[in-house]
Amino acid sequence: MFVAELDRPWLETPFLLQGFLIEDQAQIDHLRALCRTVRIDPAKSVGEFFALRPHEKDAPLTARARPSQRRQADFIRIARAVRRGGTSRRARAPRVRERDALSLLEEELLYSAPVIEDVQASLRSLTACVQAETPLDLTEVSKNIAAVAAGVVRNPEALLWLTRLKSTDEYSYDHALDVSVHLMVFARFLGLPLEQIETVGVAGLVQDVGKTQLPKEILAKPGPLTPEELKQARYHVVNSLRIVANKPGMNPDTLEIIGRHHERIDGSGYPLRLKGEDIGLLPELAGLMDTYCAMIRERSYSLPMSSQQAIGELVRLRGRKFRDTLVDQFVQCMGLYPIGTLVELNSGEVAVVLQQNQVRRLQPKVMVLLAPDKSVERYPRTLDLMLEPVGPTGEPYRILGALPENAYGIDPAEFYLA
Repeated sequence: MFVAELDRPWLETPFLLQGFLIEDQAQIDHLRALCRTVRIDPAKSVGEFFALRPHEKDAPLTARARPSQRRQADFIRIARAVRRGGTSRRARAPRVRERDALSLLEEELLYSAPVIEDVQASLRSLTACVQAETPLDLTEVSKNIAAVAAGVVRNPEALLWLTRLKSTDEYSYDHALDVSVHLMVFARFLGLPLEQIETVGVAGLVQDVGKTQLPKEILAKPGPLTPEELKQARYHVVNSLRIVANKPGMNPDTLEIIGRHHERIDGSGYPLRLKGEDIGLLPELAGLMDTYCAMIRERSYSLPMSSQQAIGELVRLRGRKFRDTLVDQFVQCMGLYPIGTLVELNSGEVAVVLQQNQVRRLQPKVMVLLAPDKSVERYPRTLDLMLEPVGPTGEPYRILGALPENAYGIDPAEFYLA
């Protein structure tokens, strides 16, 4: 059966696409726990569940075989097909058990999506307080980041997915969330304790809060800044420290990260021109993530890079701006094709990376979105490249390279439920 509509927003479910074929009992169980009713489109279903509409029974066979071109208004309502499981906004935290990684990813998406929404809400509230010059309390920010950090510990891939699922198309908010989550994921990969994972998460979220006091003509300028504008822009570090210092929910380590995340090991950074190990591990991690996350998002003066291009740029800066060991560890952490990356396959198809392969980083699990002619796949399928599935050319599938967001007109809102 093809599930076409739910009685709740798709973002509140773990399903990665709007509309999907039910393939196993586990998906039915998921639906039963989430919804009271669903709508099934018989023209998009397969096997015994496929049904032609009355006016299509006498249509040519070629027309019958093209359900993707049919209108979707004529659904069959399946009343009482499933019953809503609970009333709480947030699902039960996923339990570690014998299940495949993709199912655990879906469970974490469902559980942590409201957590990310809380982080975004607290960030907006923080920005509003700064602009209105009202007292700040970062306790709620710290509480929400602690919940995200717990999700990172359980399933870092899911939290990286959510940074795409919850994009707002507002650079300052998206960048802050990107940096915060990437920092926590990297800190976990390095084996840092939970307390430090939470610390870098809070720092990543608020380290650029001082930019809210910069003139819009500087923040949105499409070209290079003048020396005077650059000096003014760099002063945002001092502004950030002034805004959050001595506020409830802030600790000294977080302040150090905020104050030093623009320092570089060759002394070319600001505001103190610190060098090497004088910068400190956590501030250097923050600077590395700030740089990477800025490159993969569209800015007023530059188009977004693919993750592969951004990682390549970090490798170029290796040993110059950032310690080589940290860059090497970050590449190991993210892989050349991080979660959510659009990639082009040797078949000409376009896919999105769903899950990393910890053994073979060049062979992740992907979902095929576009056919070789770049038309939309109505029934996206997943491929585990480590298993070397054979493509239409008779050769095993492999990735040719990463693509930037919105490549071939792919709308993140459609495929990522952004």
